[in-house]
Amino acid sequence: MIPTIRVRDVRAVIDHYRDVLAFTVERDNPENSTVTRGEARLMVEPAGSLYSDEYNAEIRERIGSKAPNALYIEETDIDAYYDRIRTAGARIVDPLAPRPWGQREFTVEDGAGNWLTFWSKA
Repeated sequence: MIPTIRVRDVRAVIDHYRDVLAFTVERDNPENSTVTRGEARLMVEPAGSLYSDEYNAEIRERIGSKAPNALYIEETDIDAYYDRIRTAGARIVDPLAPRPWGQREFTVEDGAGNWLTFWSKA
């Protein structure tokens, strides 16, 4: 499964993923970009002309809406990664902490307002 996030400004979001969140840009295309971190892969798209007129209109209407959902991404060295992105200026929504289910995790907001929860085994 490869989640897709739809954004207003693909360039700004791709730059944020690369420069702040330390993802690798796998495909840099204004209509359909891909970023990766470890085994996690995300597609980043604008509301463009890739789909039907109705679907594109729905995408445009939903872009920028706040949602409580977060993508859940495993991180092998969570302490180093947390320190790295915090130093880079990432907006931490929920700080690194142990959870009752035996994991340590934190949630960060990307450059478009999407939430990413990074976790590792305690």
